[in-house]
Amino acid sequence: MQRLNSLTQVMSAASTVADIARKSVQYRFMAADSMTLYVHIAGGALHLHRTESNVIEISAALQAPFAWRIAAEQDDAGVYFVALRRAVIGGIASAAFTLSVPQSVHVILRLEQADFTLGNISGMLEIPPSNDGEMRITSSAAGL
Repeated sequence: MQRLNSLTQVMSAASTVADIARKSVQYRFMAADSMTLYVHIAGGALHLHRTESNVIEISAALQAPFAWRIAAEQDDAGVYFVALRRAVIGGIASAAFTLSVPQSVHVILRLEQADFTLGNISGMLEIPPSNDGEMRITSSAAGL
């Protein structure tokens, strides 16, 4: 019986460690026409896809969540989402962010050392050369 109690304690401790090491957060905002979504992400992976709904959904799967500073808010002009790694301990952190954005919402992304993918996009995407390391993307896509 004592072995069973010890095994239960070990399993409980392992579960607690896993909960500390991972965290998922989700934000939902009602979108209006001509609204802007501003996103600033330093590190991690970002996937953006367009939807037909009128809700902006932002989900984050954080590894080492204590190493992230995250803020999200909405005002009349738009929605603002910022996810930055903390100094010193941020190097151990990773995250995957998913943005589900209505077609009518203007999107501004500020990415620092981030992987970026697009989904459900129609149109032409142009990435011009950059001499200063700053990437400016222009698009004729109606949904981008």
